Amino acid sequence: MEEIGKKFKKGLIWSIVGQFGYLSITLLTNILLARLLSPKEFGVVAIATFFIAISKVLTESGLSGALIRKKDATEIDNSTIFIFNFIVSVSLYILLYFFSPNIEMYYEIENLSLYVRVLGIVLIINSFQIIQNVRLVKQLQYKLISTYSLVSVLLASVIAIVVALYGYGVWALILLQILNALFLTIIYWIKEKGLEVYRFSKTSFKELYGFGVYTTLSSLLNTAFDNVYQLILGKYFSLGQTGFYFQAKKLSEIPVGVIKSTTLGVVFSTLSNLQDEKEQFDKMYNNIIRIFTVLVGLICMGIFLFSKEILFLLYGEKWLDADFYMKILALSSFFFMQEMFNRILFKVFNKTQKILMLEIIKKGINLISLVLGVYYESLEILMYGYLITCILSYFLNYYVSRKVYHSETTYKELVYTLKVVFSILIVVSLFYWVNSLYTLRFLYNLFYIPIVIIFYVVLLQFFKVLNLRKDISIIKNIKK
Repeated sequence: MEEIGKKFKKGLIWSIVGQFGYLSITLLTNILLARLLSPKEFGVVAIATFFIAISKVLTESGLSGALIRKKDATEIDNSTIFIFNFIVSVSLYILLYFFSPNIEMYYEIENLSLYVRVLGIVLIINSFQIIQNVRLVKQLQYKLISTYSLVSVLLASVIAIVVALYGYGVWALILLQILNALFLTIIYWIKEKGLEVYRFSKTSFKELYGFGVYTTLSSLLNTAFDNVYQLILGKYFSLGQTGFYFQAKKLSEIPVGVIKSTTLGVVFSTLSNLQDEKEQFDKMYNNIIRIFTVLVGLICMGIFLFSKEILFLLYGEKWLDADFYMKILALSSFFFMQEMFNRILFKVFNKTQKILMLEIIKKGINLISLVLGVYYESLEILMYGYLITCILSYFLNYYVSRKVYHSETTYKELVYTLKVVFSILIVVSLFYWVNSLYTLRFLYNLFYIPIVIIFYVVLLQFFKVLNLRKDISIIKNIKK
């Protein structure tokens, strides 16, 4: 337990440092590109990105998670997954290549077919880096993962900005994705060893795919519905609205994405090693979920309260219409992140079929708001429907996950979550009440940030969600 705790702490620190650096670079790049390009150009790429995102889920197939979970994975397992991913990647690219003209005809966007074909190359490139990444994740080598990612995104970002400065618009955004994947793959193959054997094993595939098939189908549904809004906006509203939504989504995902990318992988790897030690598992899981619920709540509340100021400072006045999307996405992200933490339990205890079942139910609820939003041509119905779906889905995931993870203390997670939500409601209500009494000039609202943070922490202390002295000690001495 002590050794696992040390690795968890070290892996978490390097994961956070790496992701902070990675997202700092991507944020700066996005700021510069947003000021150089128009919302319509981002809208075009958003539509093309949908088809690539769907294909990425199918190529990864949830099998990397199966390899991470398998304690005695062999080179035959690695080789099997590599060959499968490569074949699927090439097959999907061929489909994209031949069907891209139909996509262009449907959306009536000039050169969309070409954009999809070029961007689709990312699928094949990514298939060459999955195994190396899995090895490093299993070993909790997040320092190396972070270093490689930082180098690749920095090189790609510099080239993309130069291309945008020369007036190539959409191509700058496409090259950013392709070059980032290409540089990272090259680094992996130079710095980390390749496969020792190249052989496909039916036995290995059946064993691993039994885990991966459910997470794949679940991720497919989640990715499709998560990105379908840009398709709907592009077809039934305007490319400008698509760009606003796409940019708001990317911006709101950055802080929450840091937590998601830095913690979910590390937590999954760590808890997988503790799956047979119930007492230690309970202690680790409950402390992690409580602390990160508080952190996610603070971030989402901050984005909601200061979304307009954030947009103006980072992207400029032409992007202020993305404010509505940012607010809704910030609220949705809180419940979505809680759902993701719950789903770790399904993966650890190999109950991934539950993830698929819950995802189908969630998308059924979401589909209602999508149909109504399109029928009434209402952005409000679309976005509020998404928020309601995320809330209902969290509570449903929580209920089902307790059937998988039996513990006398698990009810505390729900209590903590509700207390955090209640604290956020109090802070937001007081913020708007004070703002109505003392209206400050635009951007001067940012002076409220430290007051908001302090009041939020005080409320959580009052509701006994936080104990700063104890929690800081837990983080410092997590190995215990």
